[in-house]
Amino acid sequence: MTGRADVPGSIYRNGKRWWWSVRLPGETTRRAIPLRPPGARYATADRRVAEQVARDLYARAVFRAQAADAPPDAGTIAGLAAAYMAHAEAYYTGPDGKPTQEITRVRLSLGPLLDLYAATDPADFGPLAFQTVRQSMVAAGLARKTVNQRAATIKRMFRWATAQELVPGNVYHSLQAVDGLKRGRSGVREGRTVTPVDEAWVRLTQAALPATVAAMVEVQLWTGMRSTEVCTMRPCDIDRRGKVWTYTPVTHKTAHHGHRRVVPLGPKAQAALRPFLEAARKTDAYLFSPAESEADRRARRHAARRTPLSQGNRPGTHRRADPRVTPGDLYDRTAYRRAIERAIGKANRRTRADFKRRRVTDPDAIHAALIPHWTPHQLRHTAATRIRREMGLDAARALLGHRSLAVTDTYAELDQALAAEAAGRFG
Repeated sequence: MTGRADVPGSIYRNGKRWWWSVRLPGETTRRAIPLRPPGARYATADRRVAEQVARDLYARAVFRAQAADAPPDAGTIAGLAAAYMAHAEAYYTGPDGKPTQEITRVRLSLGPLLDLYAATDPADFGPLAFQTVRQSMVAAGLARKTVNQRAATIKRMFRWATAQELVPGNVYHSLQAVDGLKRGRSGVREGRTVTPVDEAWVRLTQAALPATVAAMVEVQLWTGMRSTEVCTMRPCDIDRRGKVWTYTPVTHKTAHHGHRRVVPLGPKAQAALRPFLEAARKTDAYLFSPAESEADRRARRHAARRTPLSQGNRPGTHRRADPRVTPGDLYDRTAYRRAIERAIGKANRRTRADFKRRRVTDPDAIHAALIPHWTPHQLRHTAATRIRREMGLDAARALLGHRSLAVTDTYAELDQALAAEAAGRFG
């Protein structure tokens, strides 16, 4: 059975269910897709619903394919989103020409919009539809700040489309009337507050980390750098003249505002960096390399081997010829965070095994000995809190590279012990 003229492909009925046969962009054969209306568990028995879902399926497929040989059709929100993604991939690039993390944020932000209004004409997208998309993000469990950020990205897409004369100007202006979700007034959960991590937990985690990642943690703990700034350190970016070294990242969070970021490196940070700076490497090579870390791990395992080489597996014989993932020459912040998560799990497993061996069953004692989950970003808060407590807010602002004291205040947690001492003495 052939579908209607405005619905690509063909639709047919198998028993009580409607099916849609469509040739998706980039495919040479038709694919039969069981159609289900949003939220429904089974395929629909209503042909009209099947046709509408088919349009949405095809529109989302067009968006995902982003065919380079034909300009996107801005007559639907899916086509408009594809055009905006093409713009974003060219616009949000770093000095090295590689896409930034903003590309991922844009994709995540447009996902809920496409799930609900992929086949809708952008000119018909108004404040109520925008609030429906935002409510779907809330229903998905996203925190208020994340919802507001992704909603702002959708608005930014319509602003760009207005400037390109792809949609009428009144569409973007009407979306501007929708305010962001307010704290305590919208019934949306708040995100987890990022707090400093206790240095004792950091030291226990470092004991289970590879030497390369342990050094990265040490440097970040004493400098308060962002994770990406630590990951992209190179010898050519470090000025080692003088008692205090300086590190100038090639790229950083506020580089697109024209800000220059210079990170001072004191004796403790220098001590962590020196072994990597003294190793034979090119001046423009990254200091912290996953490939080098993996090679070091294998060398340590080989040195600790107890089975003679004449018995068991010979070194290298059990490796995959074509591994799915190979270590690169640069950590990204996700790999950095995952390495810490794995080390925490490894250390906690050892702790539980030790308690089991000693036959300790007190759950409170076991829980108190386990390392809580923490992330590299908390090291920045730890450094800010320490500097603020010992040298004041201005010093913390200078170390973190903030332009505003108000931003630093969100990083530097108040010293509750000092507050308690003051209250006991003067209150």
